[in-house]
Amino acid sequence: MKKTSNKVLNYIKILSNKEKMALYLSVIIFSIGLISWTIFYYFNATKKVPANGGEYTEGIVGKPTYINPLLSRTNEVDGLISNLIFSSLLKYNKNSELVNDLAKDYEISDDKKTYTIKIRSDAKWHDGNPLTAKDVFFTVKLIQDSKFKSTLRGDWQEIETEMIDDQTIKFILKEPYSPFLNKLTFGILPQHIFENIPSDNFLINEFNLKPVGSGPFEFSDYKLDKQKNIISYQLLTNDEYYSKVPYLQKINFNFYGSEEELIEAYNRKEINGFGLFSYDKIPQFKNSQDTAIKSLQSTRYFSIFFNQTKSIPLAEKDIRKALSYAINKNEIIEKVFYNEAAIPINSLILPNLGKIKPSGENETYQYNPEKAKELIEEAGWKKQEDGSWKKDDKELQISLISTQFPALIRTSELIKKHWESIGIKVNVSNLELSNIQQNFIKPREYQALLFGQEYFGNDPDPYHFWHSTEKHDPGNNIAVFGDDKLDKLLDEVRENNNPEEKESKYHEIEKILAEEIPAHYLYNVNYVYIINSKIKGFETESIVNPIFKFNNINDWYVNTKRVKK
Repeated sequence: MKKTSNKVLNYIKILSNKEKMALYLSVIIFSIGLISWTIFYYFNATKKVPANGGEYTEGIVGKPTYINPLLSRTNEVDGLISNLIFSSLLKYNKNSELVNDLAKDYEISDDKKTYTIKIRSDAKWHDGNPLTAKDVFFTVKLIQDSKFKSTLRGDWQEIETEMIDDQTIKFILKEPYSPFLNKLTFGILPQHIFENIPSDNFLINEFNLKPVGSGPFEFSDYKLDKQKNIISYQLLTNDEYYSKVPYLQKINFNFYGSEEELIEAYNRKEINGFGLFSYDKIPQFKNSQDTAIKSLQSTRYFSIFFNQTKSIPLAEKDIRKALSYAINKNEIIEKVFYNEAAIPINSLILPNLGKIKPSGENETYQYNPEKAKELIEEAGWKKQEDGSWKKDDKELQISLISTQFPALIRTSELIKKHWESIGIKVNVSNLELSNIQQNFIKPREYQALLFGQEYFGNDPDPYHFWHSTEKHDPGNNIAVFGDDKLDKLLDEVRENNNPEEKESKYHEIEKILAEEIPAHYLYNVNYVYIINSKIKGFETESIVNPIFKFNNINDWYVNTKRVKK
């Protein structure tokens, strides 16, 4: 080897300077080519995949109170954290479809009243104890017991629960109820911890802030400020999770007093993501290269409800139709939601919710101000010199009430403009929500009401919104509308599990509401989520409630590695 090296050196020595330069250049070119080929081969023979590690920090307005699934459903902060810590029988995937979680499988009886759930045998609590049907049975009994003040109690009052064995539980309904499976998304509590906690201490026990669950993440720690307020909350990955273990090793929650503070924290890189409710801020994030805007389809929608009992003009079908034709939904979507945070709707069936879709065959009242004027005239109203309308010395005038939520203030301003452009006089009042609920909705003292409704789950159940038995407080039929045929369809549709028959009945419901126009559907609001682009794997497209926005967080990642293809 030494002799060979000497020969090479001797050979180089006899080369001219020009020949030496050529040789050195050839070696360099060869080396670069070899390195390039190696890199090319490496990247073509391997692929980038998610790797374990890293953390994510969520910013949110508010602070945790009860990290307890029996108490957290109505509080976004509590609900978000609870859904990461606790498991449920069923859960929603990234498309808001129900999939098994603790449930291994289930059966529905022929009469559609009995649901038998088989529970997986490999689930464990974060403290290592096994999770069984006993925990599910125990949790349901706590929900049903009024002494424990669960926010889920109303859903479970007339449901009988039987434990068959350690891995099997049965739910028995008094009447068929097709959306029932959506009720099985509640978190399960550990019996071995809570069975010794009396009802008097249920709201104040330490496990409401230091929970023990069975979900993909487990409680780690929280930090307090000088006033003993929780300012941050930390979760760690549950490495013993029975399903896919998350890539992220840690999730942090930072709590703020206002959305302004939240946005400032994001701009300081203090947090990685948050939910945005001030839609006028959307443009500033569109121009940020390190930010992704996720507009998640939701089950919340807004309509104008026409109370025919409090207005002579609104008692006329043609006037309700004219008011609907006069509204320019596209302008509202553009100017209020920046074409990002909402989509126009024409039906009680939301276009992106579940398997049932709007028929598209009914009158949708697309913007047509000339048609609106024709309808008013056909209804016997006479146009005055100043552009207004009168009939029997009564002026065509509508009072519209809505809340002080910024998007609804702007929406009501645009609706006022639209209606006044065809000669209808409009009085708009934007009031506090509590004022509206107590003094207007409860006694049904309003003419037109711009208000929101929300389905819980991926199977819409409009019974409470439209059945005639719900016309008066505490019912939710705020249009105060009643129709015998509609009542019958609403009763039937919630008892029917056949998808085709169910969709057919929904389309009949659509047809009645489109013809009678007791309300004008405006828009389906999306949940706008701001997240740093370094967070990968976010594939959620829809959520049935903001507390489920982390429904595919097990797939989120920051780190990557390369593996052979």
